[in-house]
Amino acid sequence: MIGLKNDFPSSSLSEWKIQLEKELKGADFSVLERNDLIEEIHYSTFHHAESSTIFDQTPGVIPFSRGYQTTSNEWNIGQEIILSDAKKANTLALNLLMKGCNYLRFTLNDSVLNSLTIAFEGIQFEYITTCFSIQTIEQFKAVDAYFNHSIPKTIRLTVDPQTVSKECFEYIAEKAKKNQFIFCHINGFAVQQTGATTWQEIAFCIAQGHATLVQLFNLGFTIDEASACLQFSVGIGSNYFFEISKIRAFRSVWSKIIAAYQPAHACTYNTEILAEIGHTNKSLKDPYTNFLRQTTEIMAASSAGISTIIAHPYDSIAKTKTALAERMAINVSLIIKEESYFDAVIDPTGGSYSIEFITTEIGKKAWQLFQEIEALNGIETTEATAFLRSKIEEKAALRIQLLKDQKATLIGINKFHNGIEEENTIVNQQSYLGLPFLHFESLLTN
Repeated sequence: MIGLKNDFPSSSLSEWKIQLEKELKGADFSVLERNDLIEEIHYSTFHHAESSTIFDQTPGVIPFSRGYQTTSNEWNIGQEIILSDAKKANTLALNLLMKGCNYLRFTLNDSVLNSLTIAFEGIQFEYITTCFSIQTIEQFKAVDAYFNHSIPKTIRLTVDPQTVSKECFEYIAEKAKKNQFIFCHINGFAVQQTGATTWQEIAFCIAQGHATLVQLFNLGFTIDEASACLQFSVGIGSNYFFEISKIRAFRSVWSKIIAAYQPAHACTYNTEILAEIGHTNKSLKDPYTNFLRQTTEIMAASSAGISTIIAHPYDSIAKTKTALAERMAINVSLIIKEESYFDAVIDPTGGSYSIEFITTEIGKKAWQLFQEIEALNGIETTEATAFLRSKIEEKAALRIQLLKDQKATLIGINKFHNGIEEENTIVNQQSYLGLPFLHFESLLTN
């Protein structure tokens, strides 16, 4: 010990309240209380050891709210490439790698399956992590053949159990059992982009993750083998402390799922978490505000401890794309890592009474919703999907209404509009679970 307690003696709760009263200058203590209408979580911005309960947790130890890593907070910097033109995709990939990316995610198109040698020329896959989004058996066969039917450990496949056929899933699973690789992608990011709360997103992740484990069990996988096939993605929004707490809560509740199946190896609890920075709160007219939002969102994701961050360029879904948006989607992560050293500190918010409280509350609400989904025979049933969809629709509608009524503020969108006329429009409107992705700017101005 370095004797900090001698230099900075602890204050009792009563002493701290006296000091707070002085700082508030007559204002009521209620100004320090927060009630999040979307998340349905009420919390205080001040706590004290005498009035708080924090479990003595350590990074790398169950329930993993403090993360899986024990030596650093390193993460991959990723970017997505639509592989529809082999030569253009190759040029873009090499350009991204030169600019600092070390994680590439290729979305495959059937028209280029015979041109993968051209698309991947000069890419040294052994030195980076690469992901291939797979929708068909033919796409998998093309990638498998490119790697001589022995997919390296640096390769991940994105096979979404919600959107891919059972035949395709089982075909790839058979290959994965013989040559272990990650291929099951649980797409929490897409759920977040439709307007879900933090705990709705996490409930979906653990419900779909659990359903996928069971599916793999039925194909002969053990819990250790099945868990090693999964990767989760989460979306990161602007509710800073809740986004940090969400990832911490996810690891905690997912560890309960894994523990129920009594794994043989401790590493089975570890799972890759990919954080994605999306478009719901971005403006096509206000790039610099977007960069600020991306900065705080990447800060939240990295502080919570994740494997990879993909910040989608804010105009990647628009008719016209800019080099600035693409470059900053990479640069923000680089600056936060290389200049602000967010990679050097594991779970910097751990021990914060408010963060620990929000983490616990999100975990409780996510677990309760998961149990409700399981009571309807699991996320893959029509009844359970419809139930979850209706719950998310309610929250999406509330988000939009709060913005319309200006009870919630998005700078540049419903307050302090950028006066520059911008003709750029969204052309890539996506959906998931039958719900459209939200884009608040277009919803509030059209």
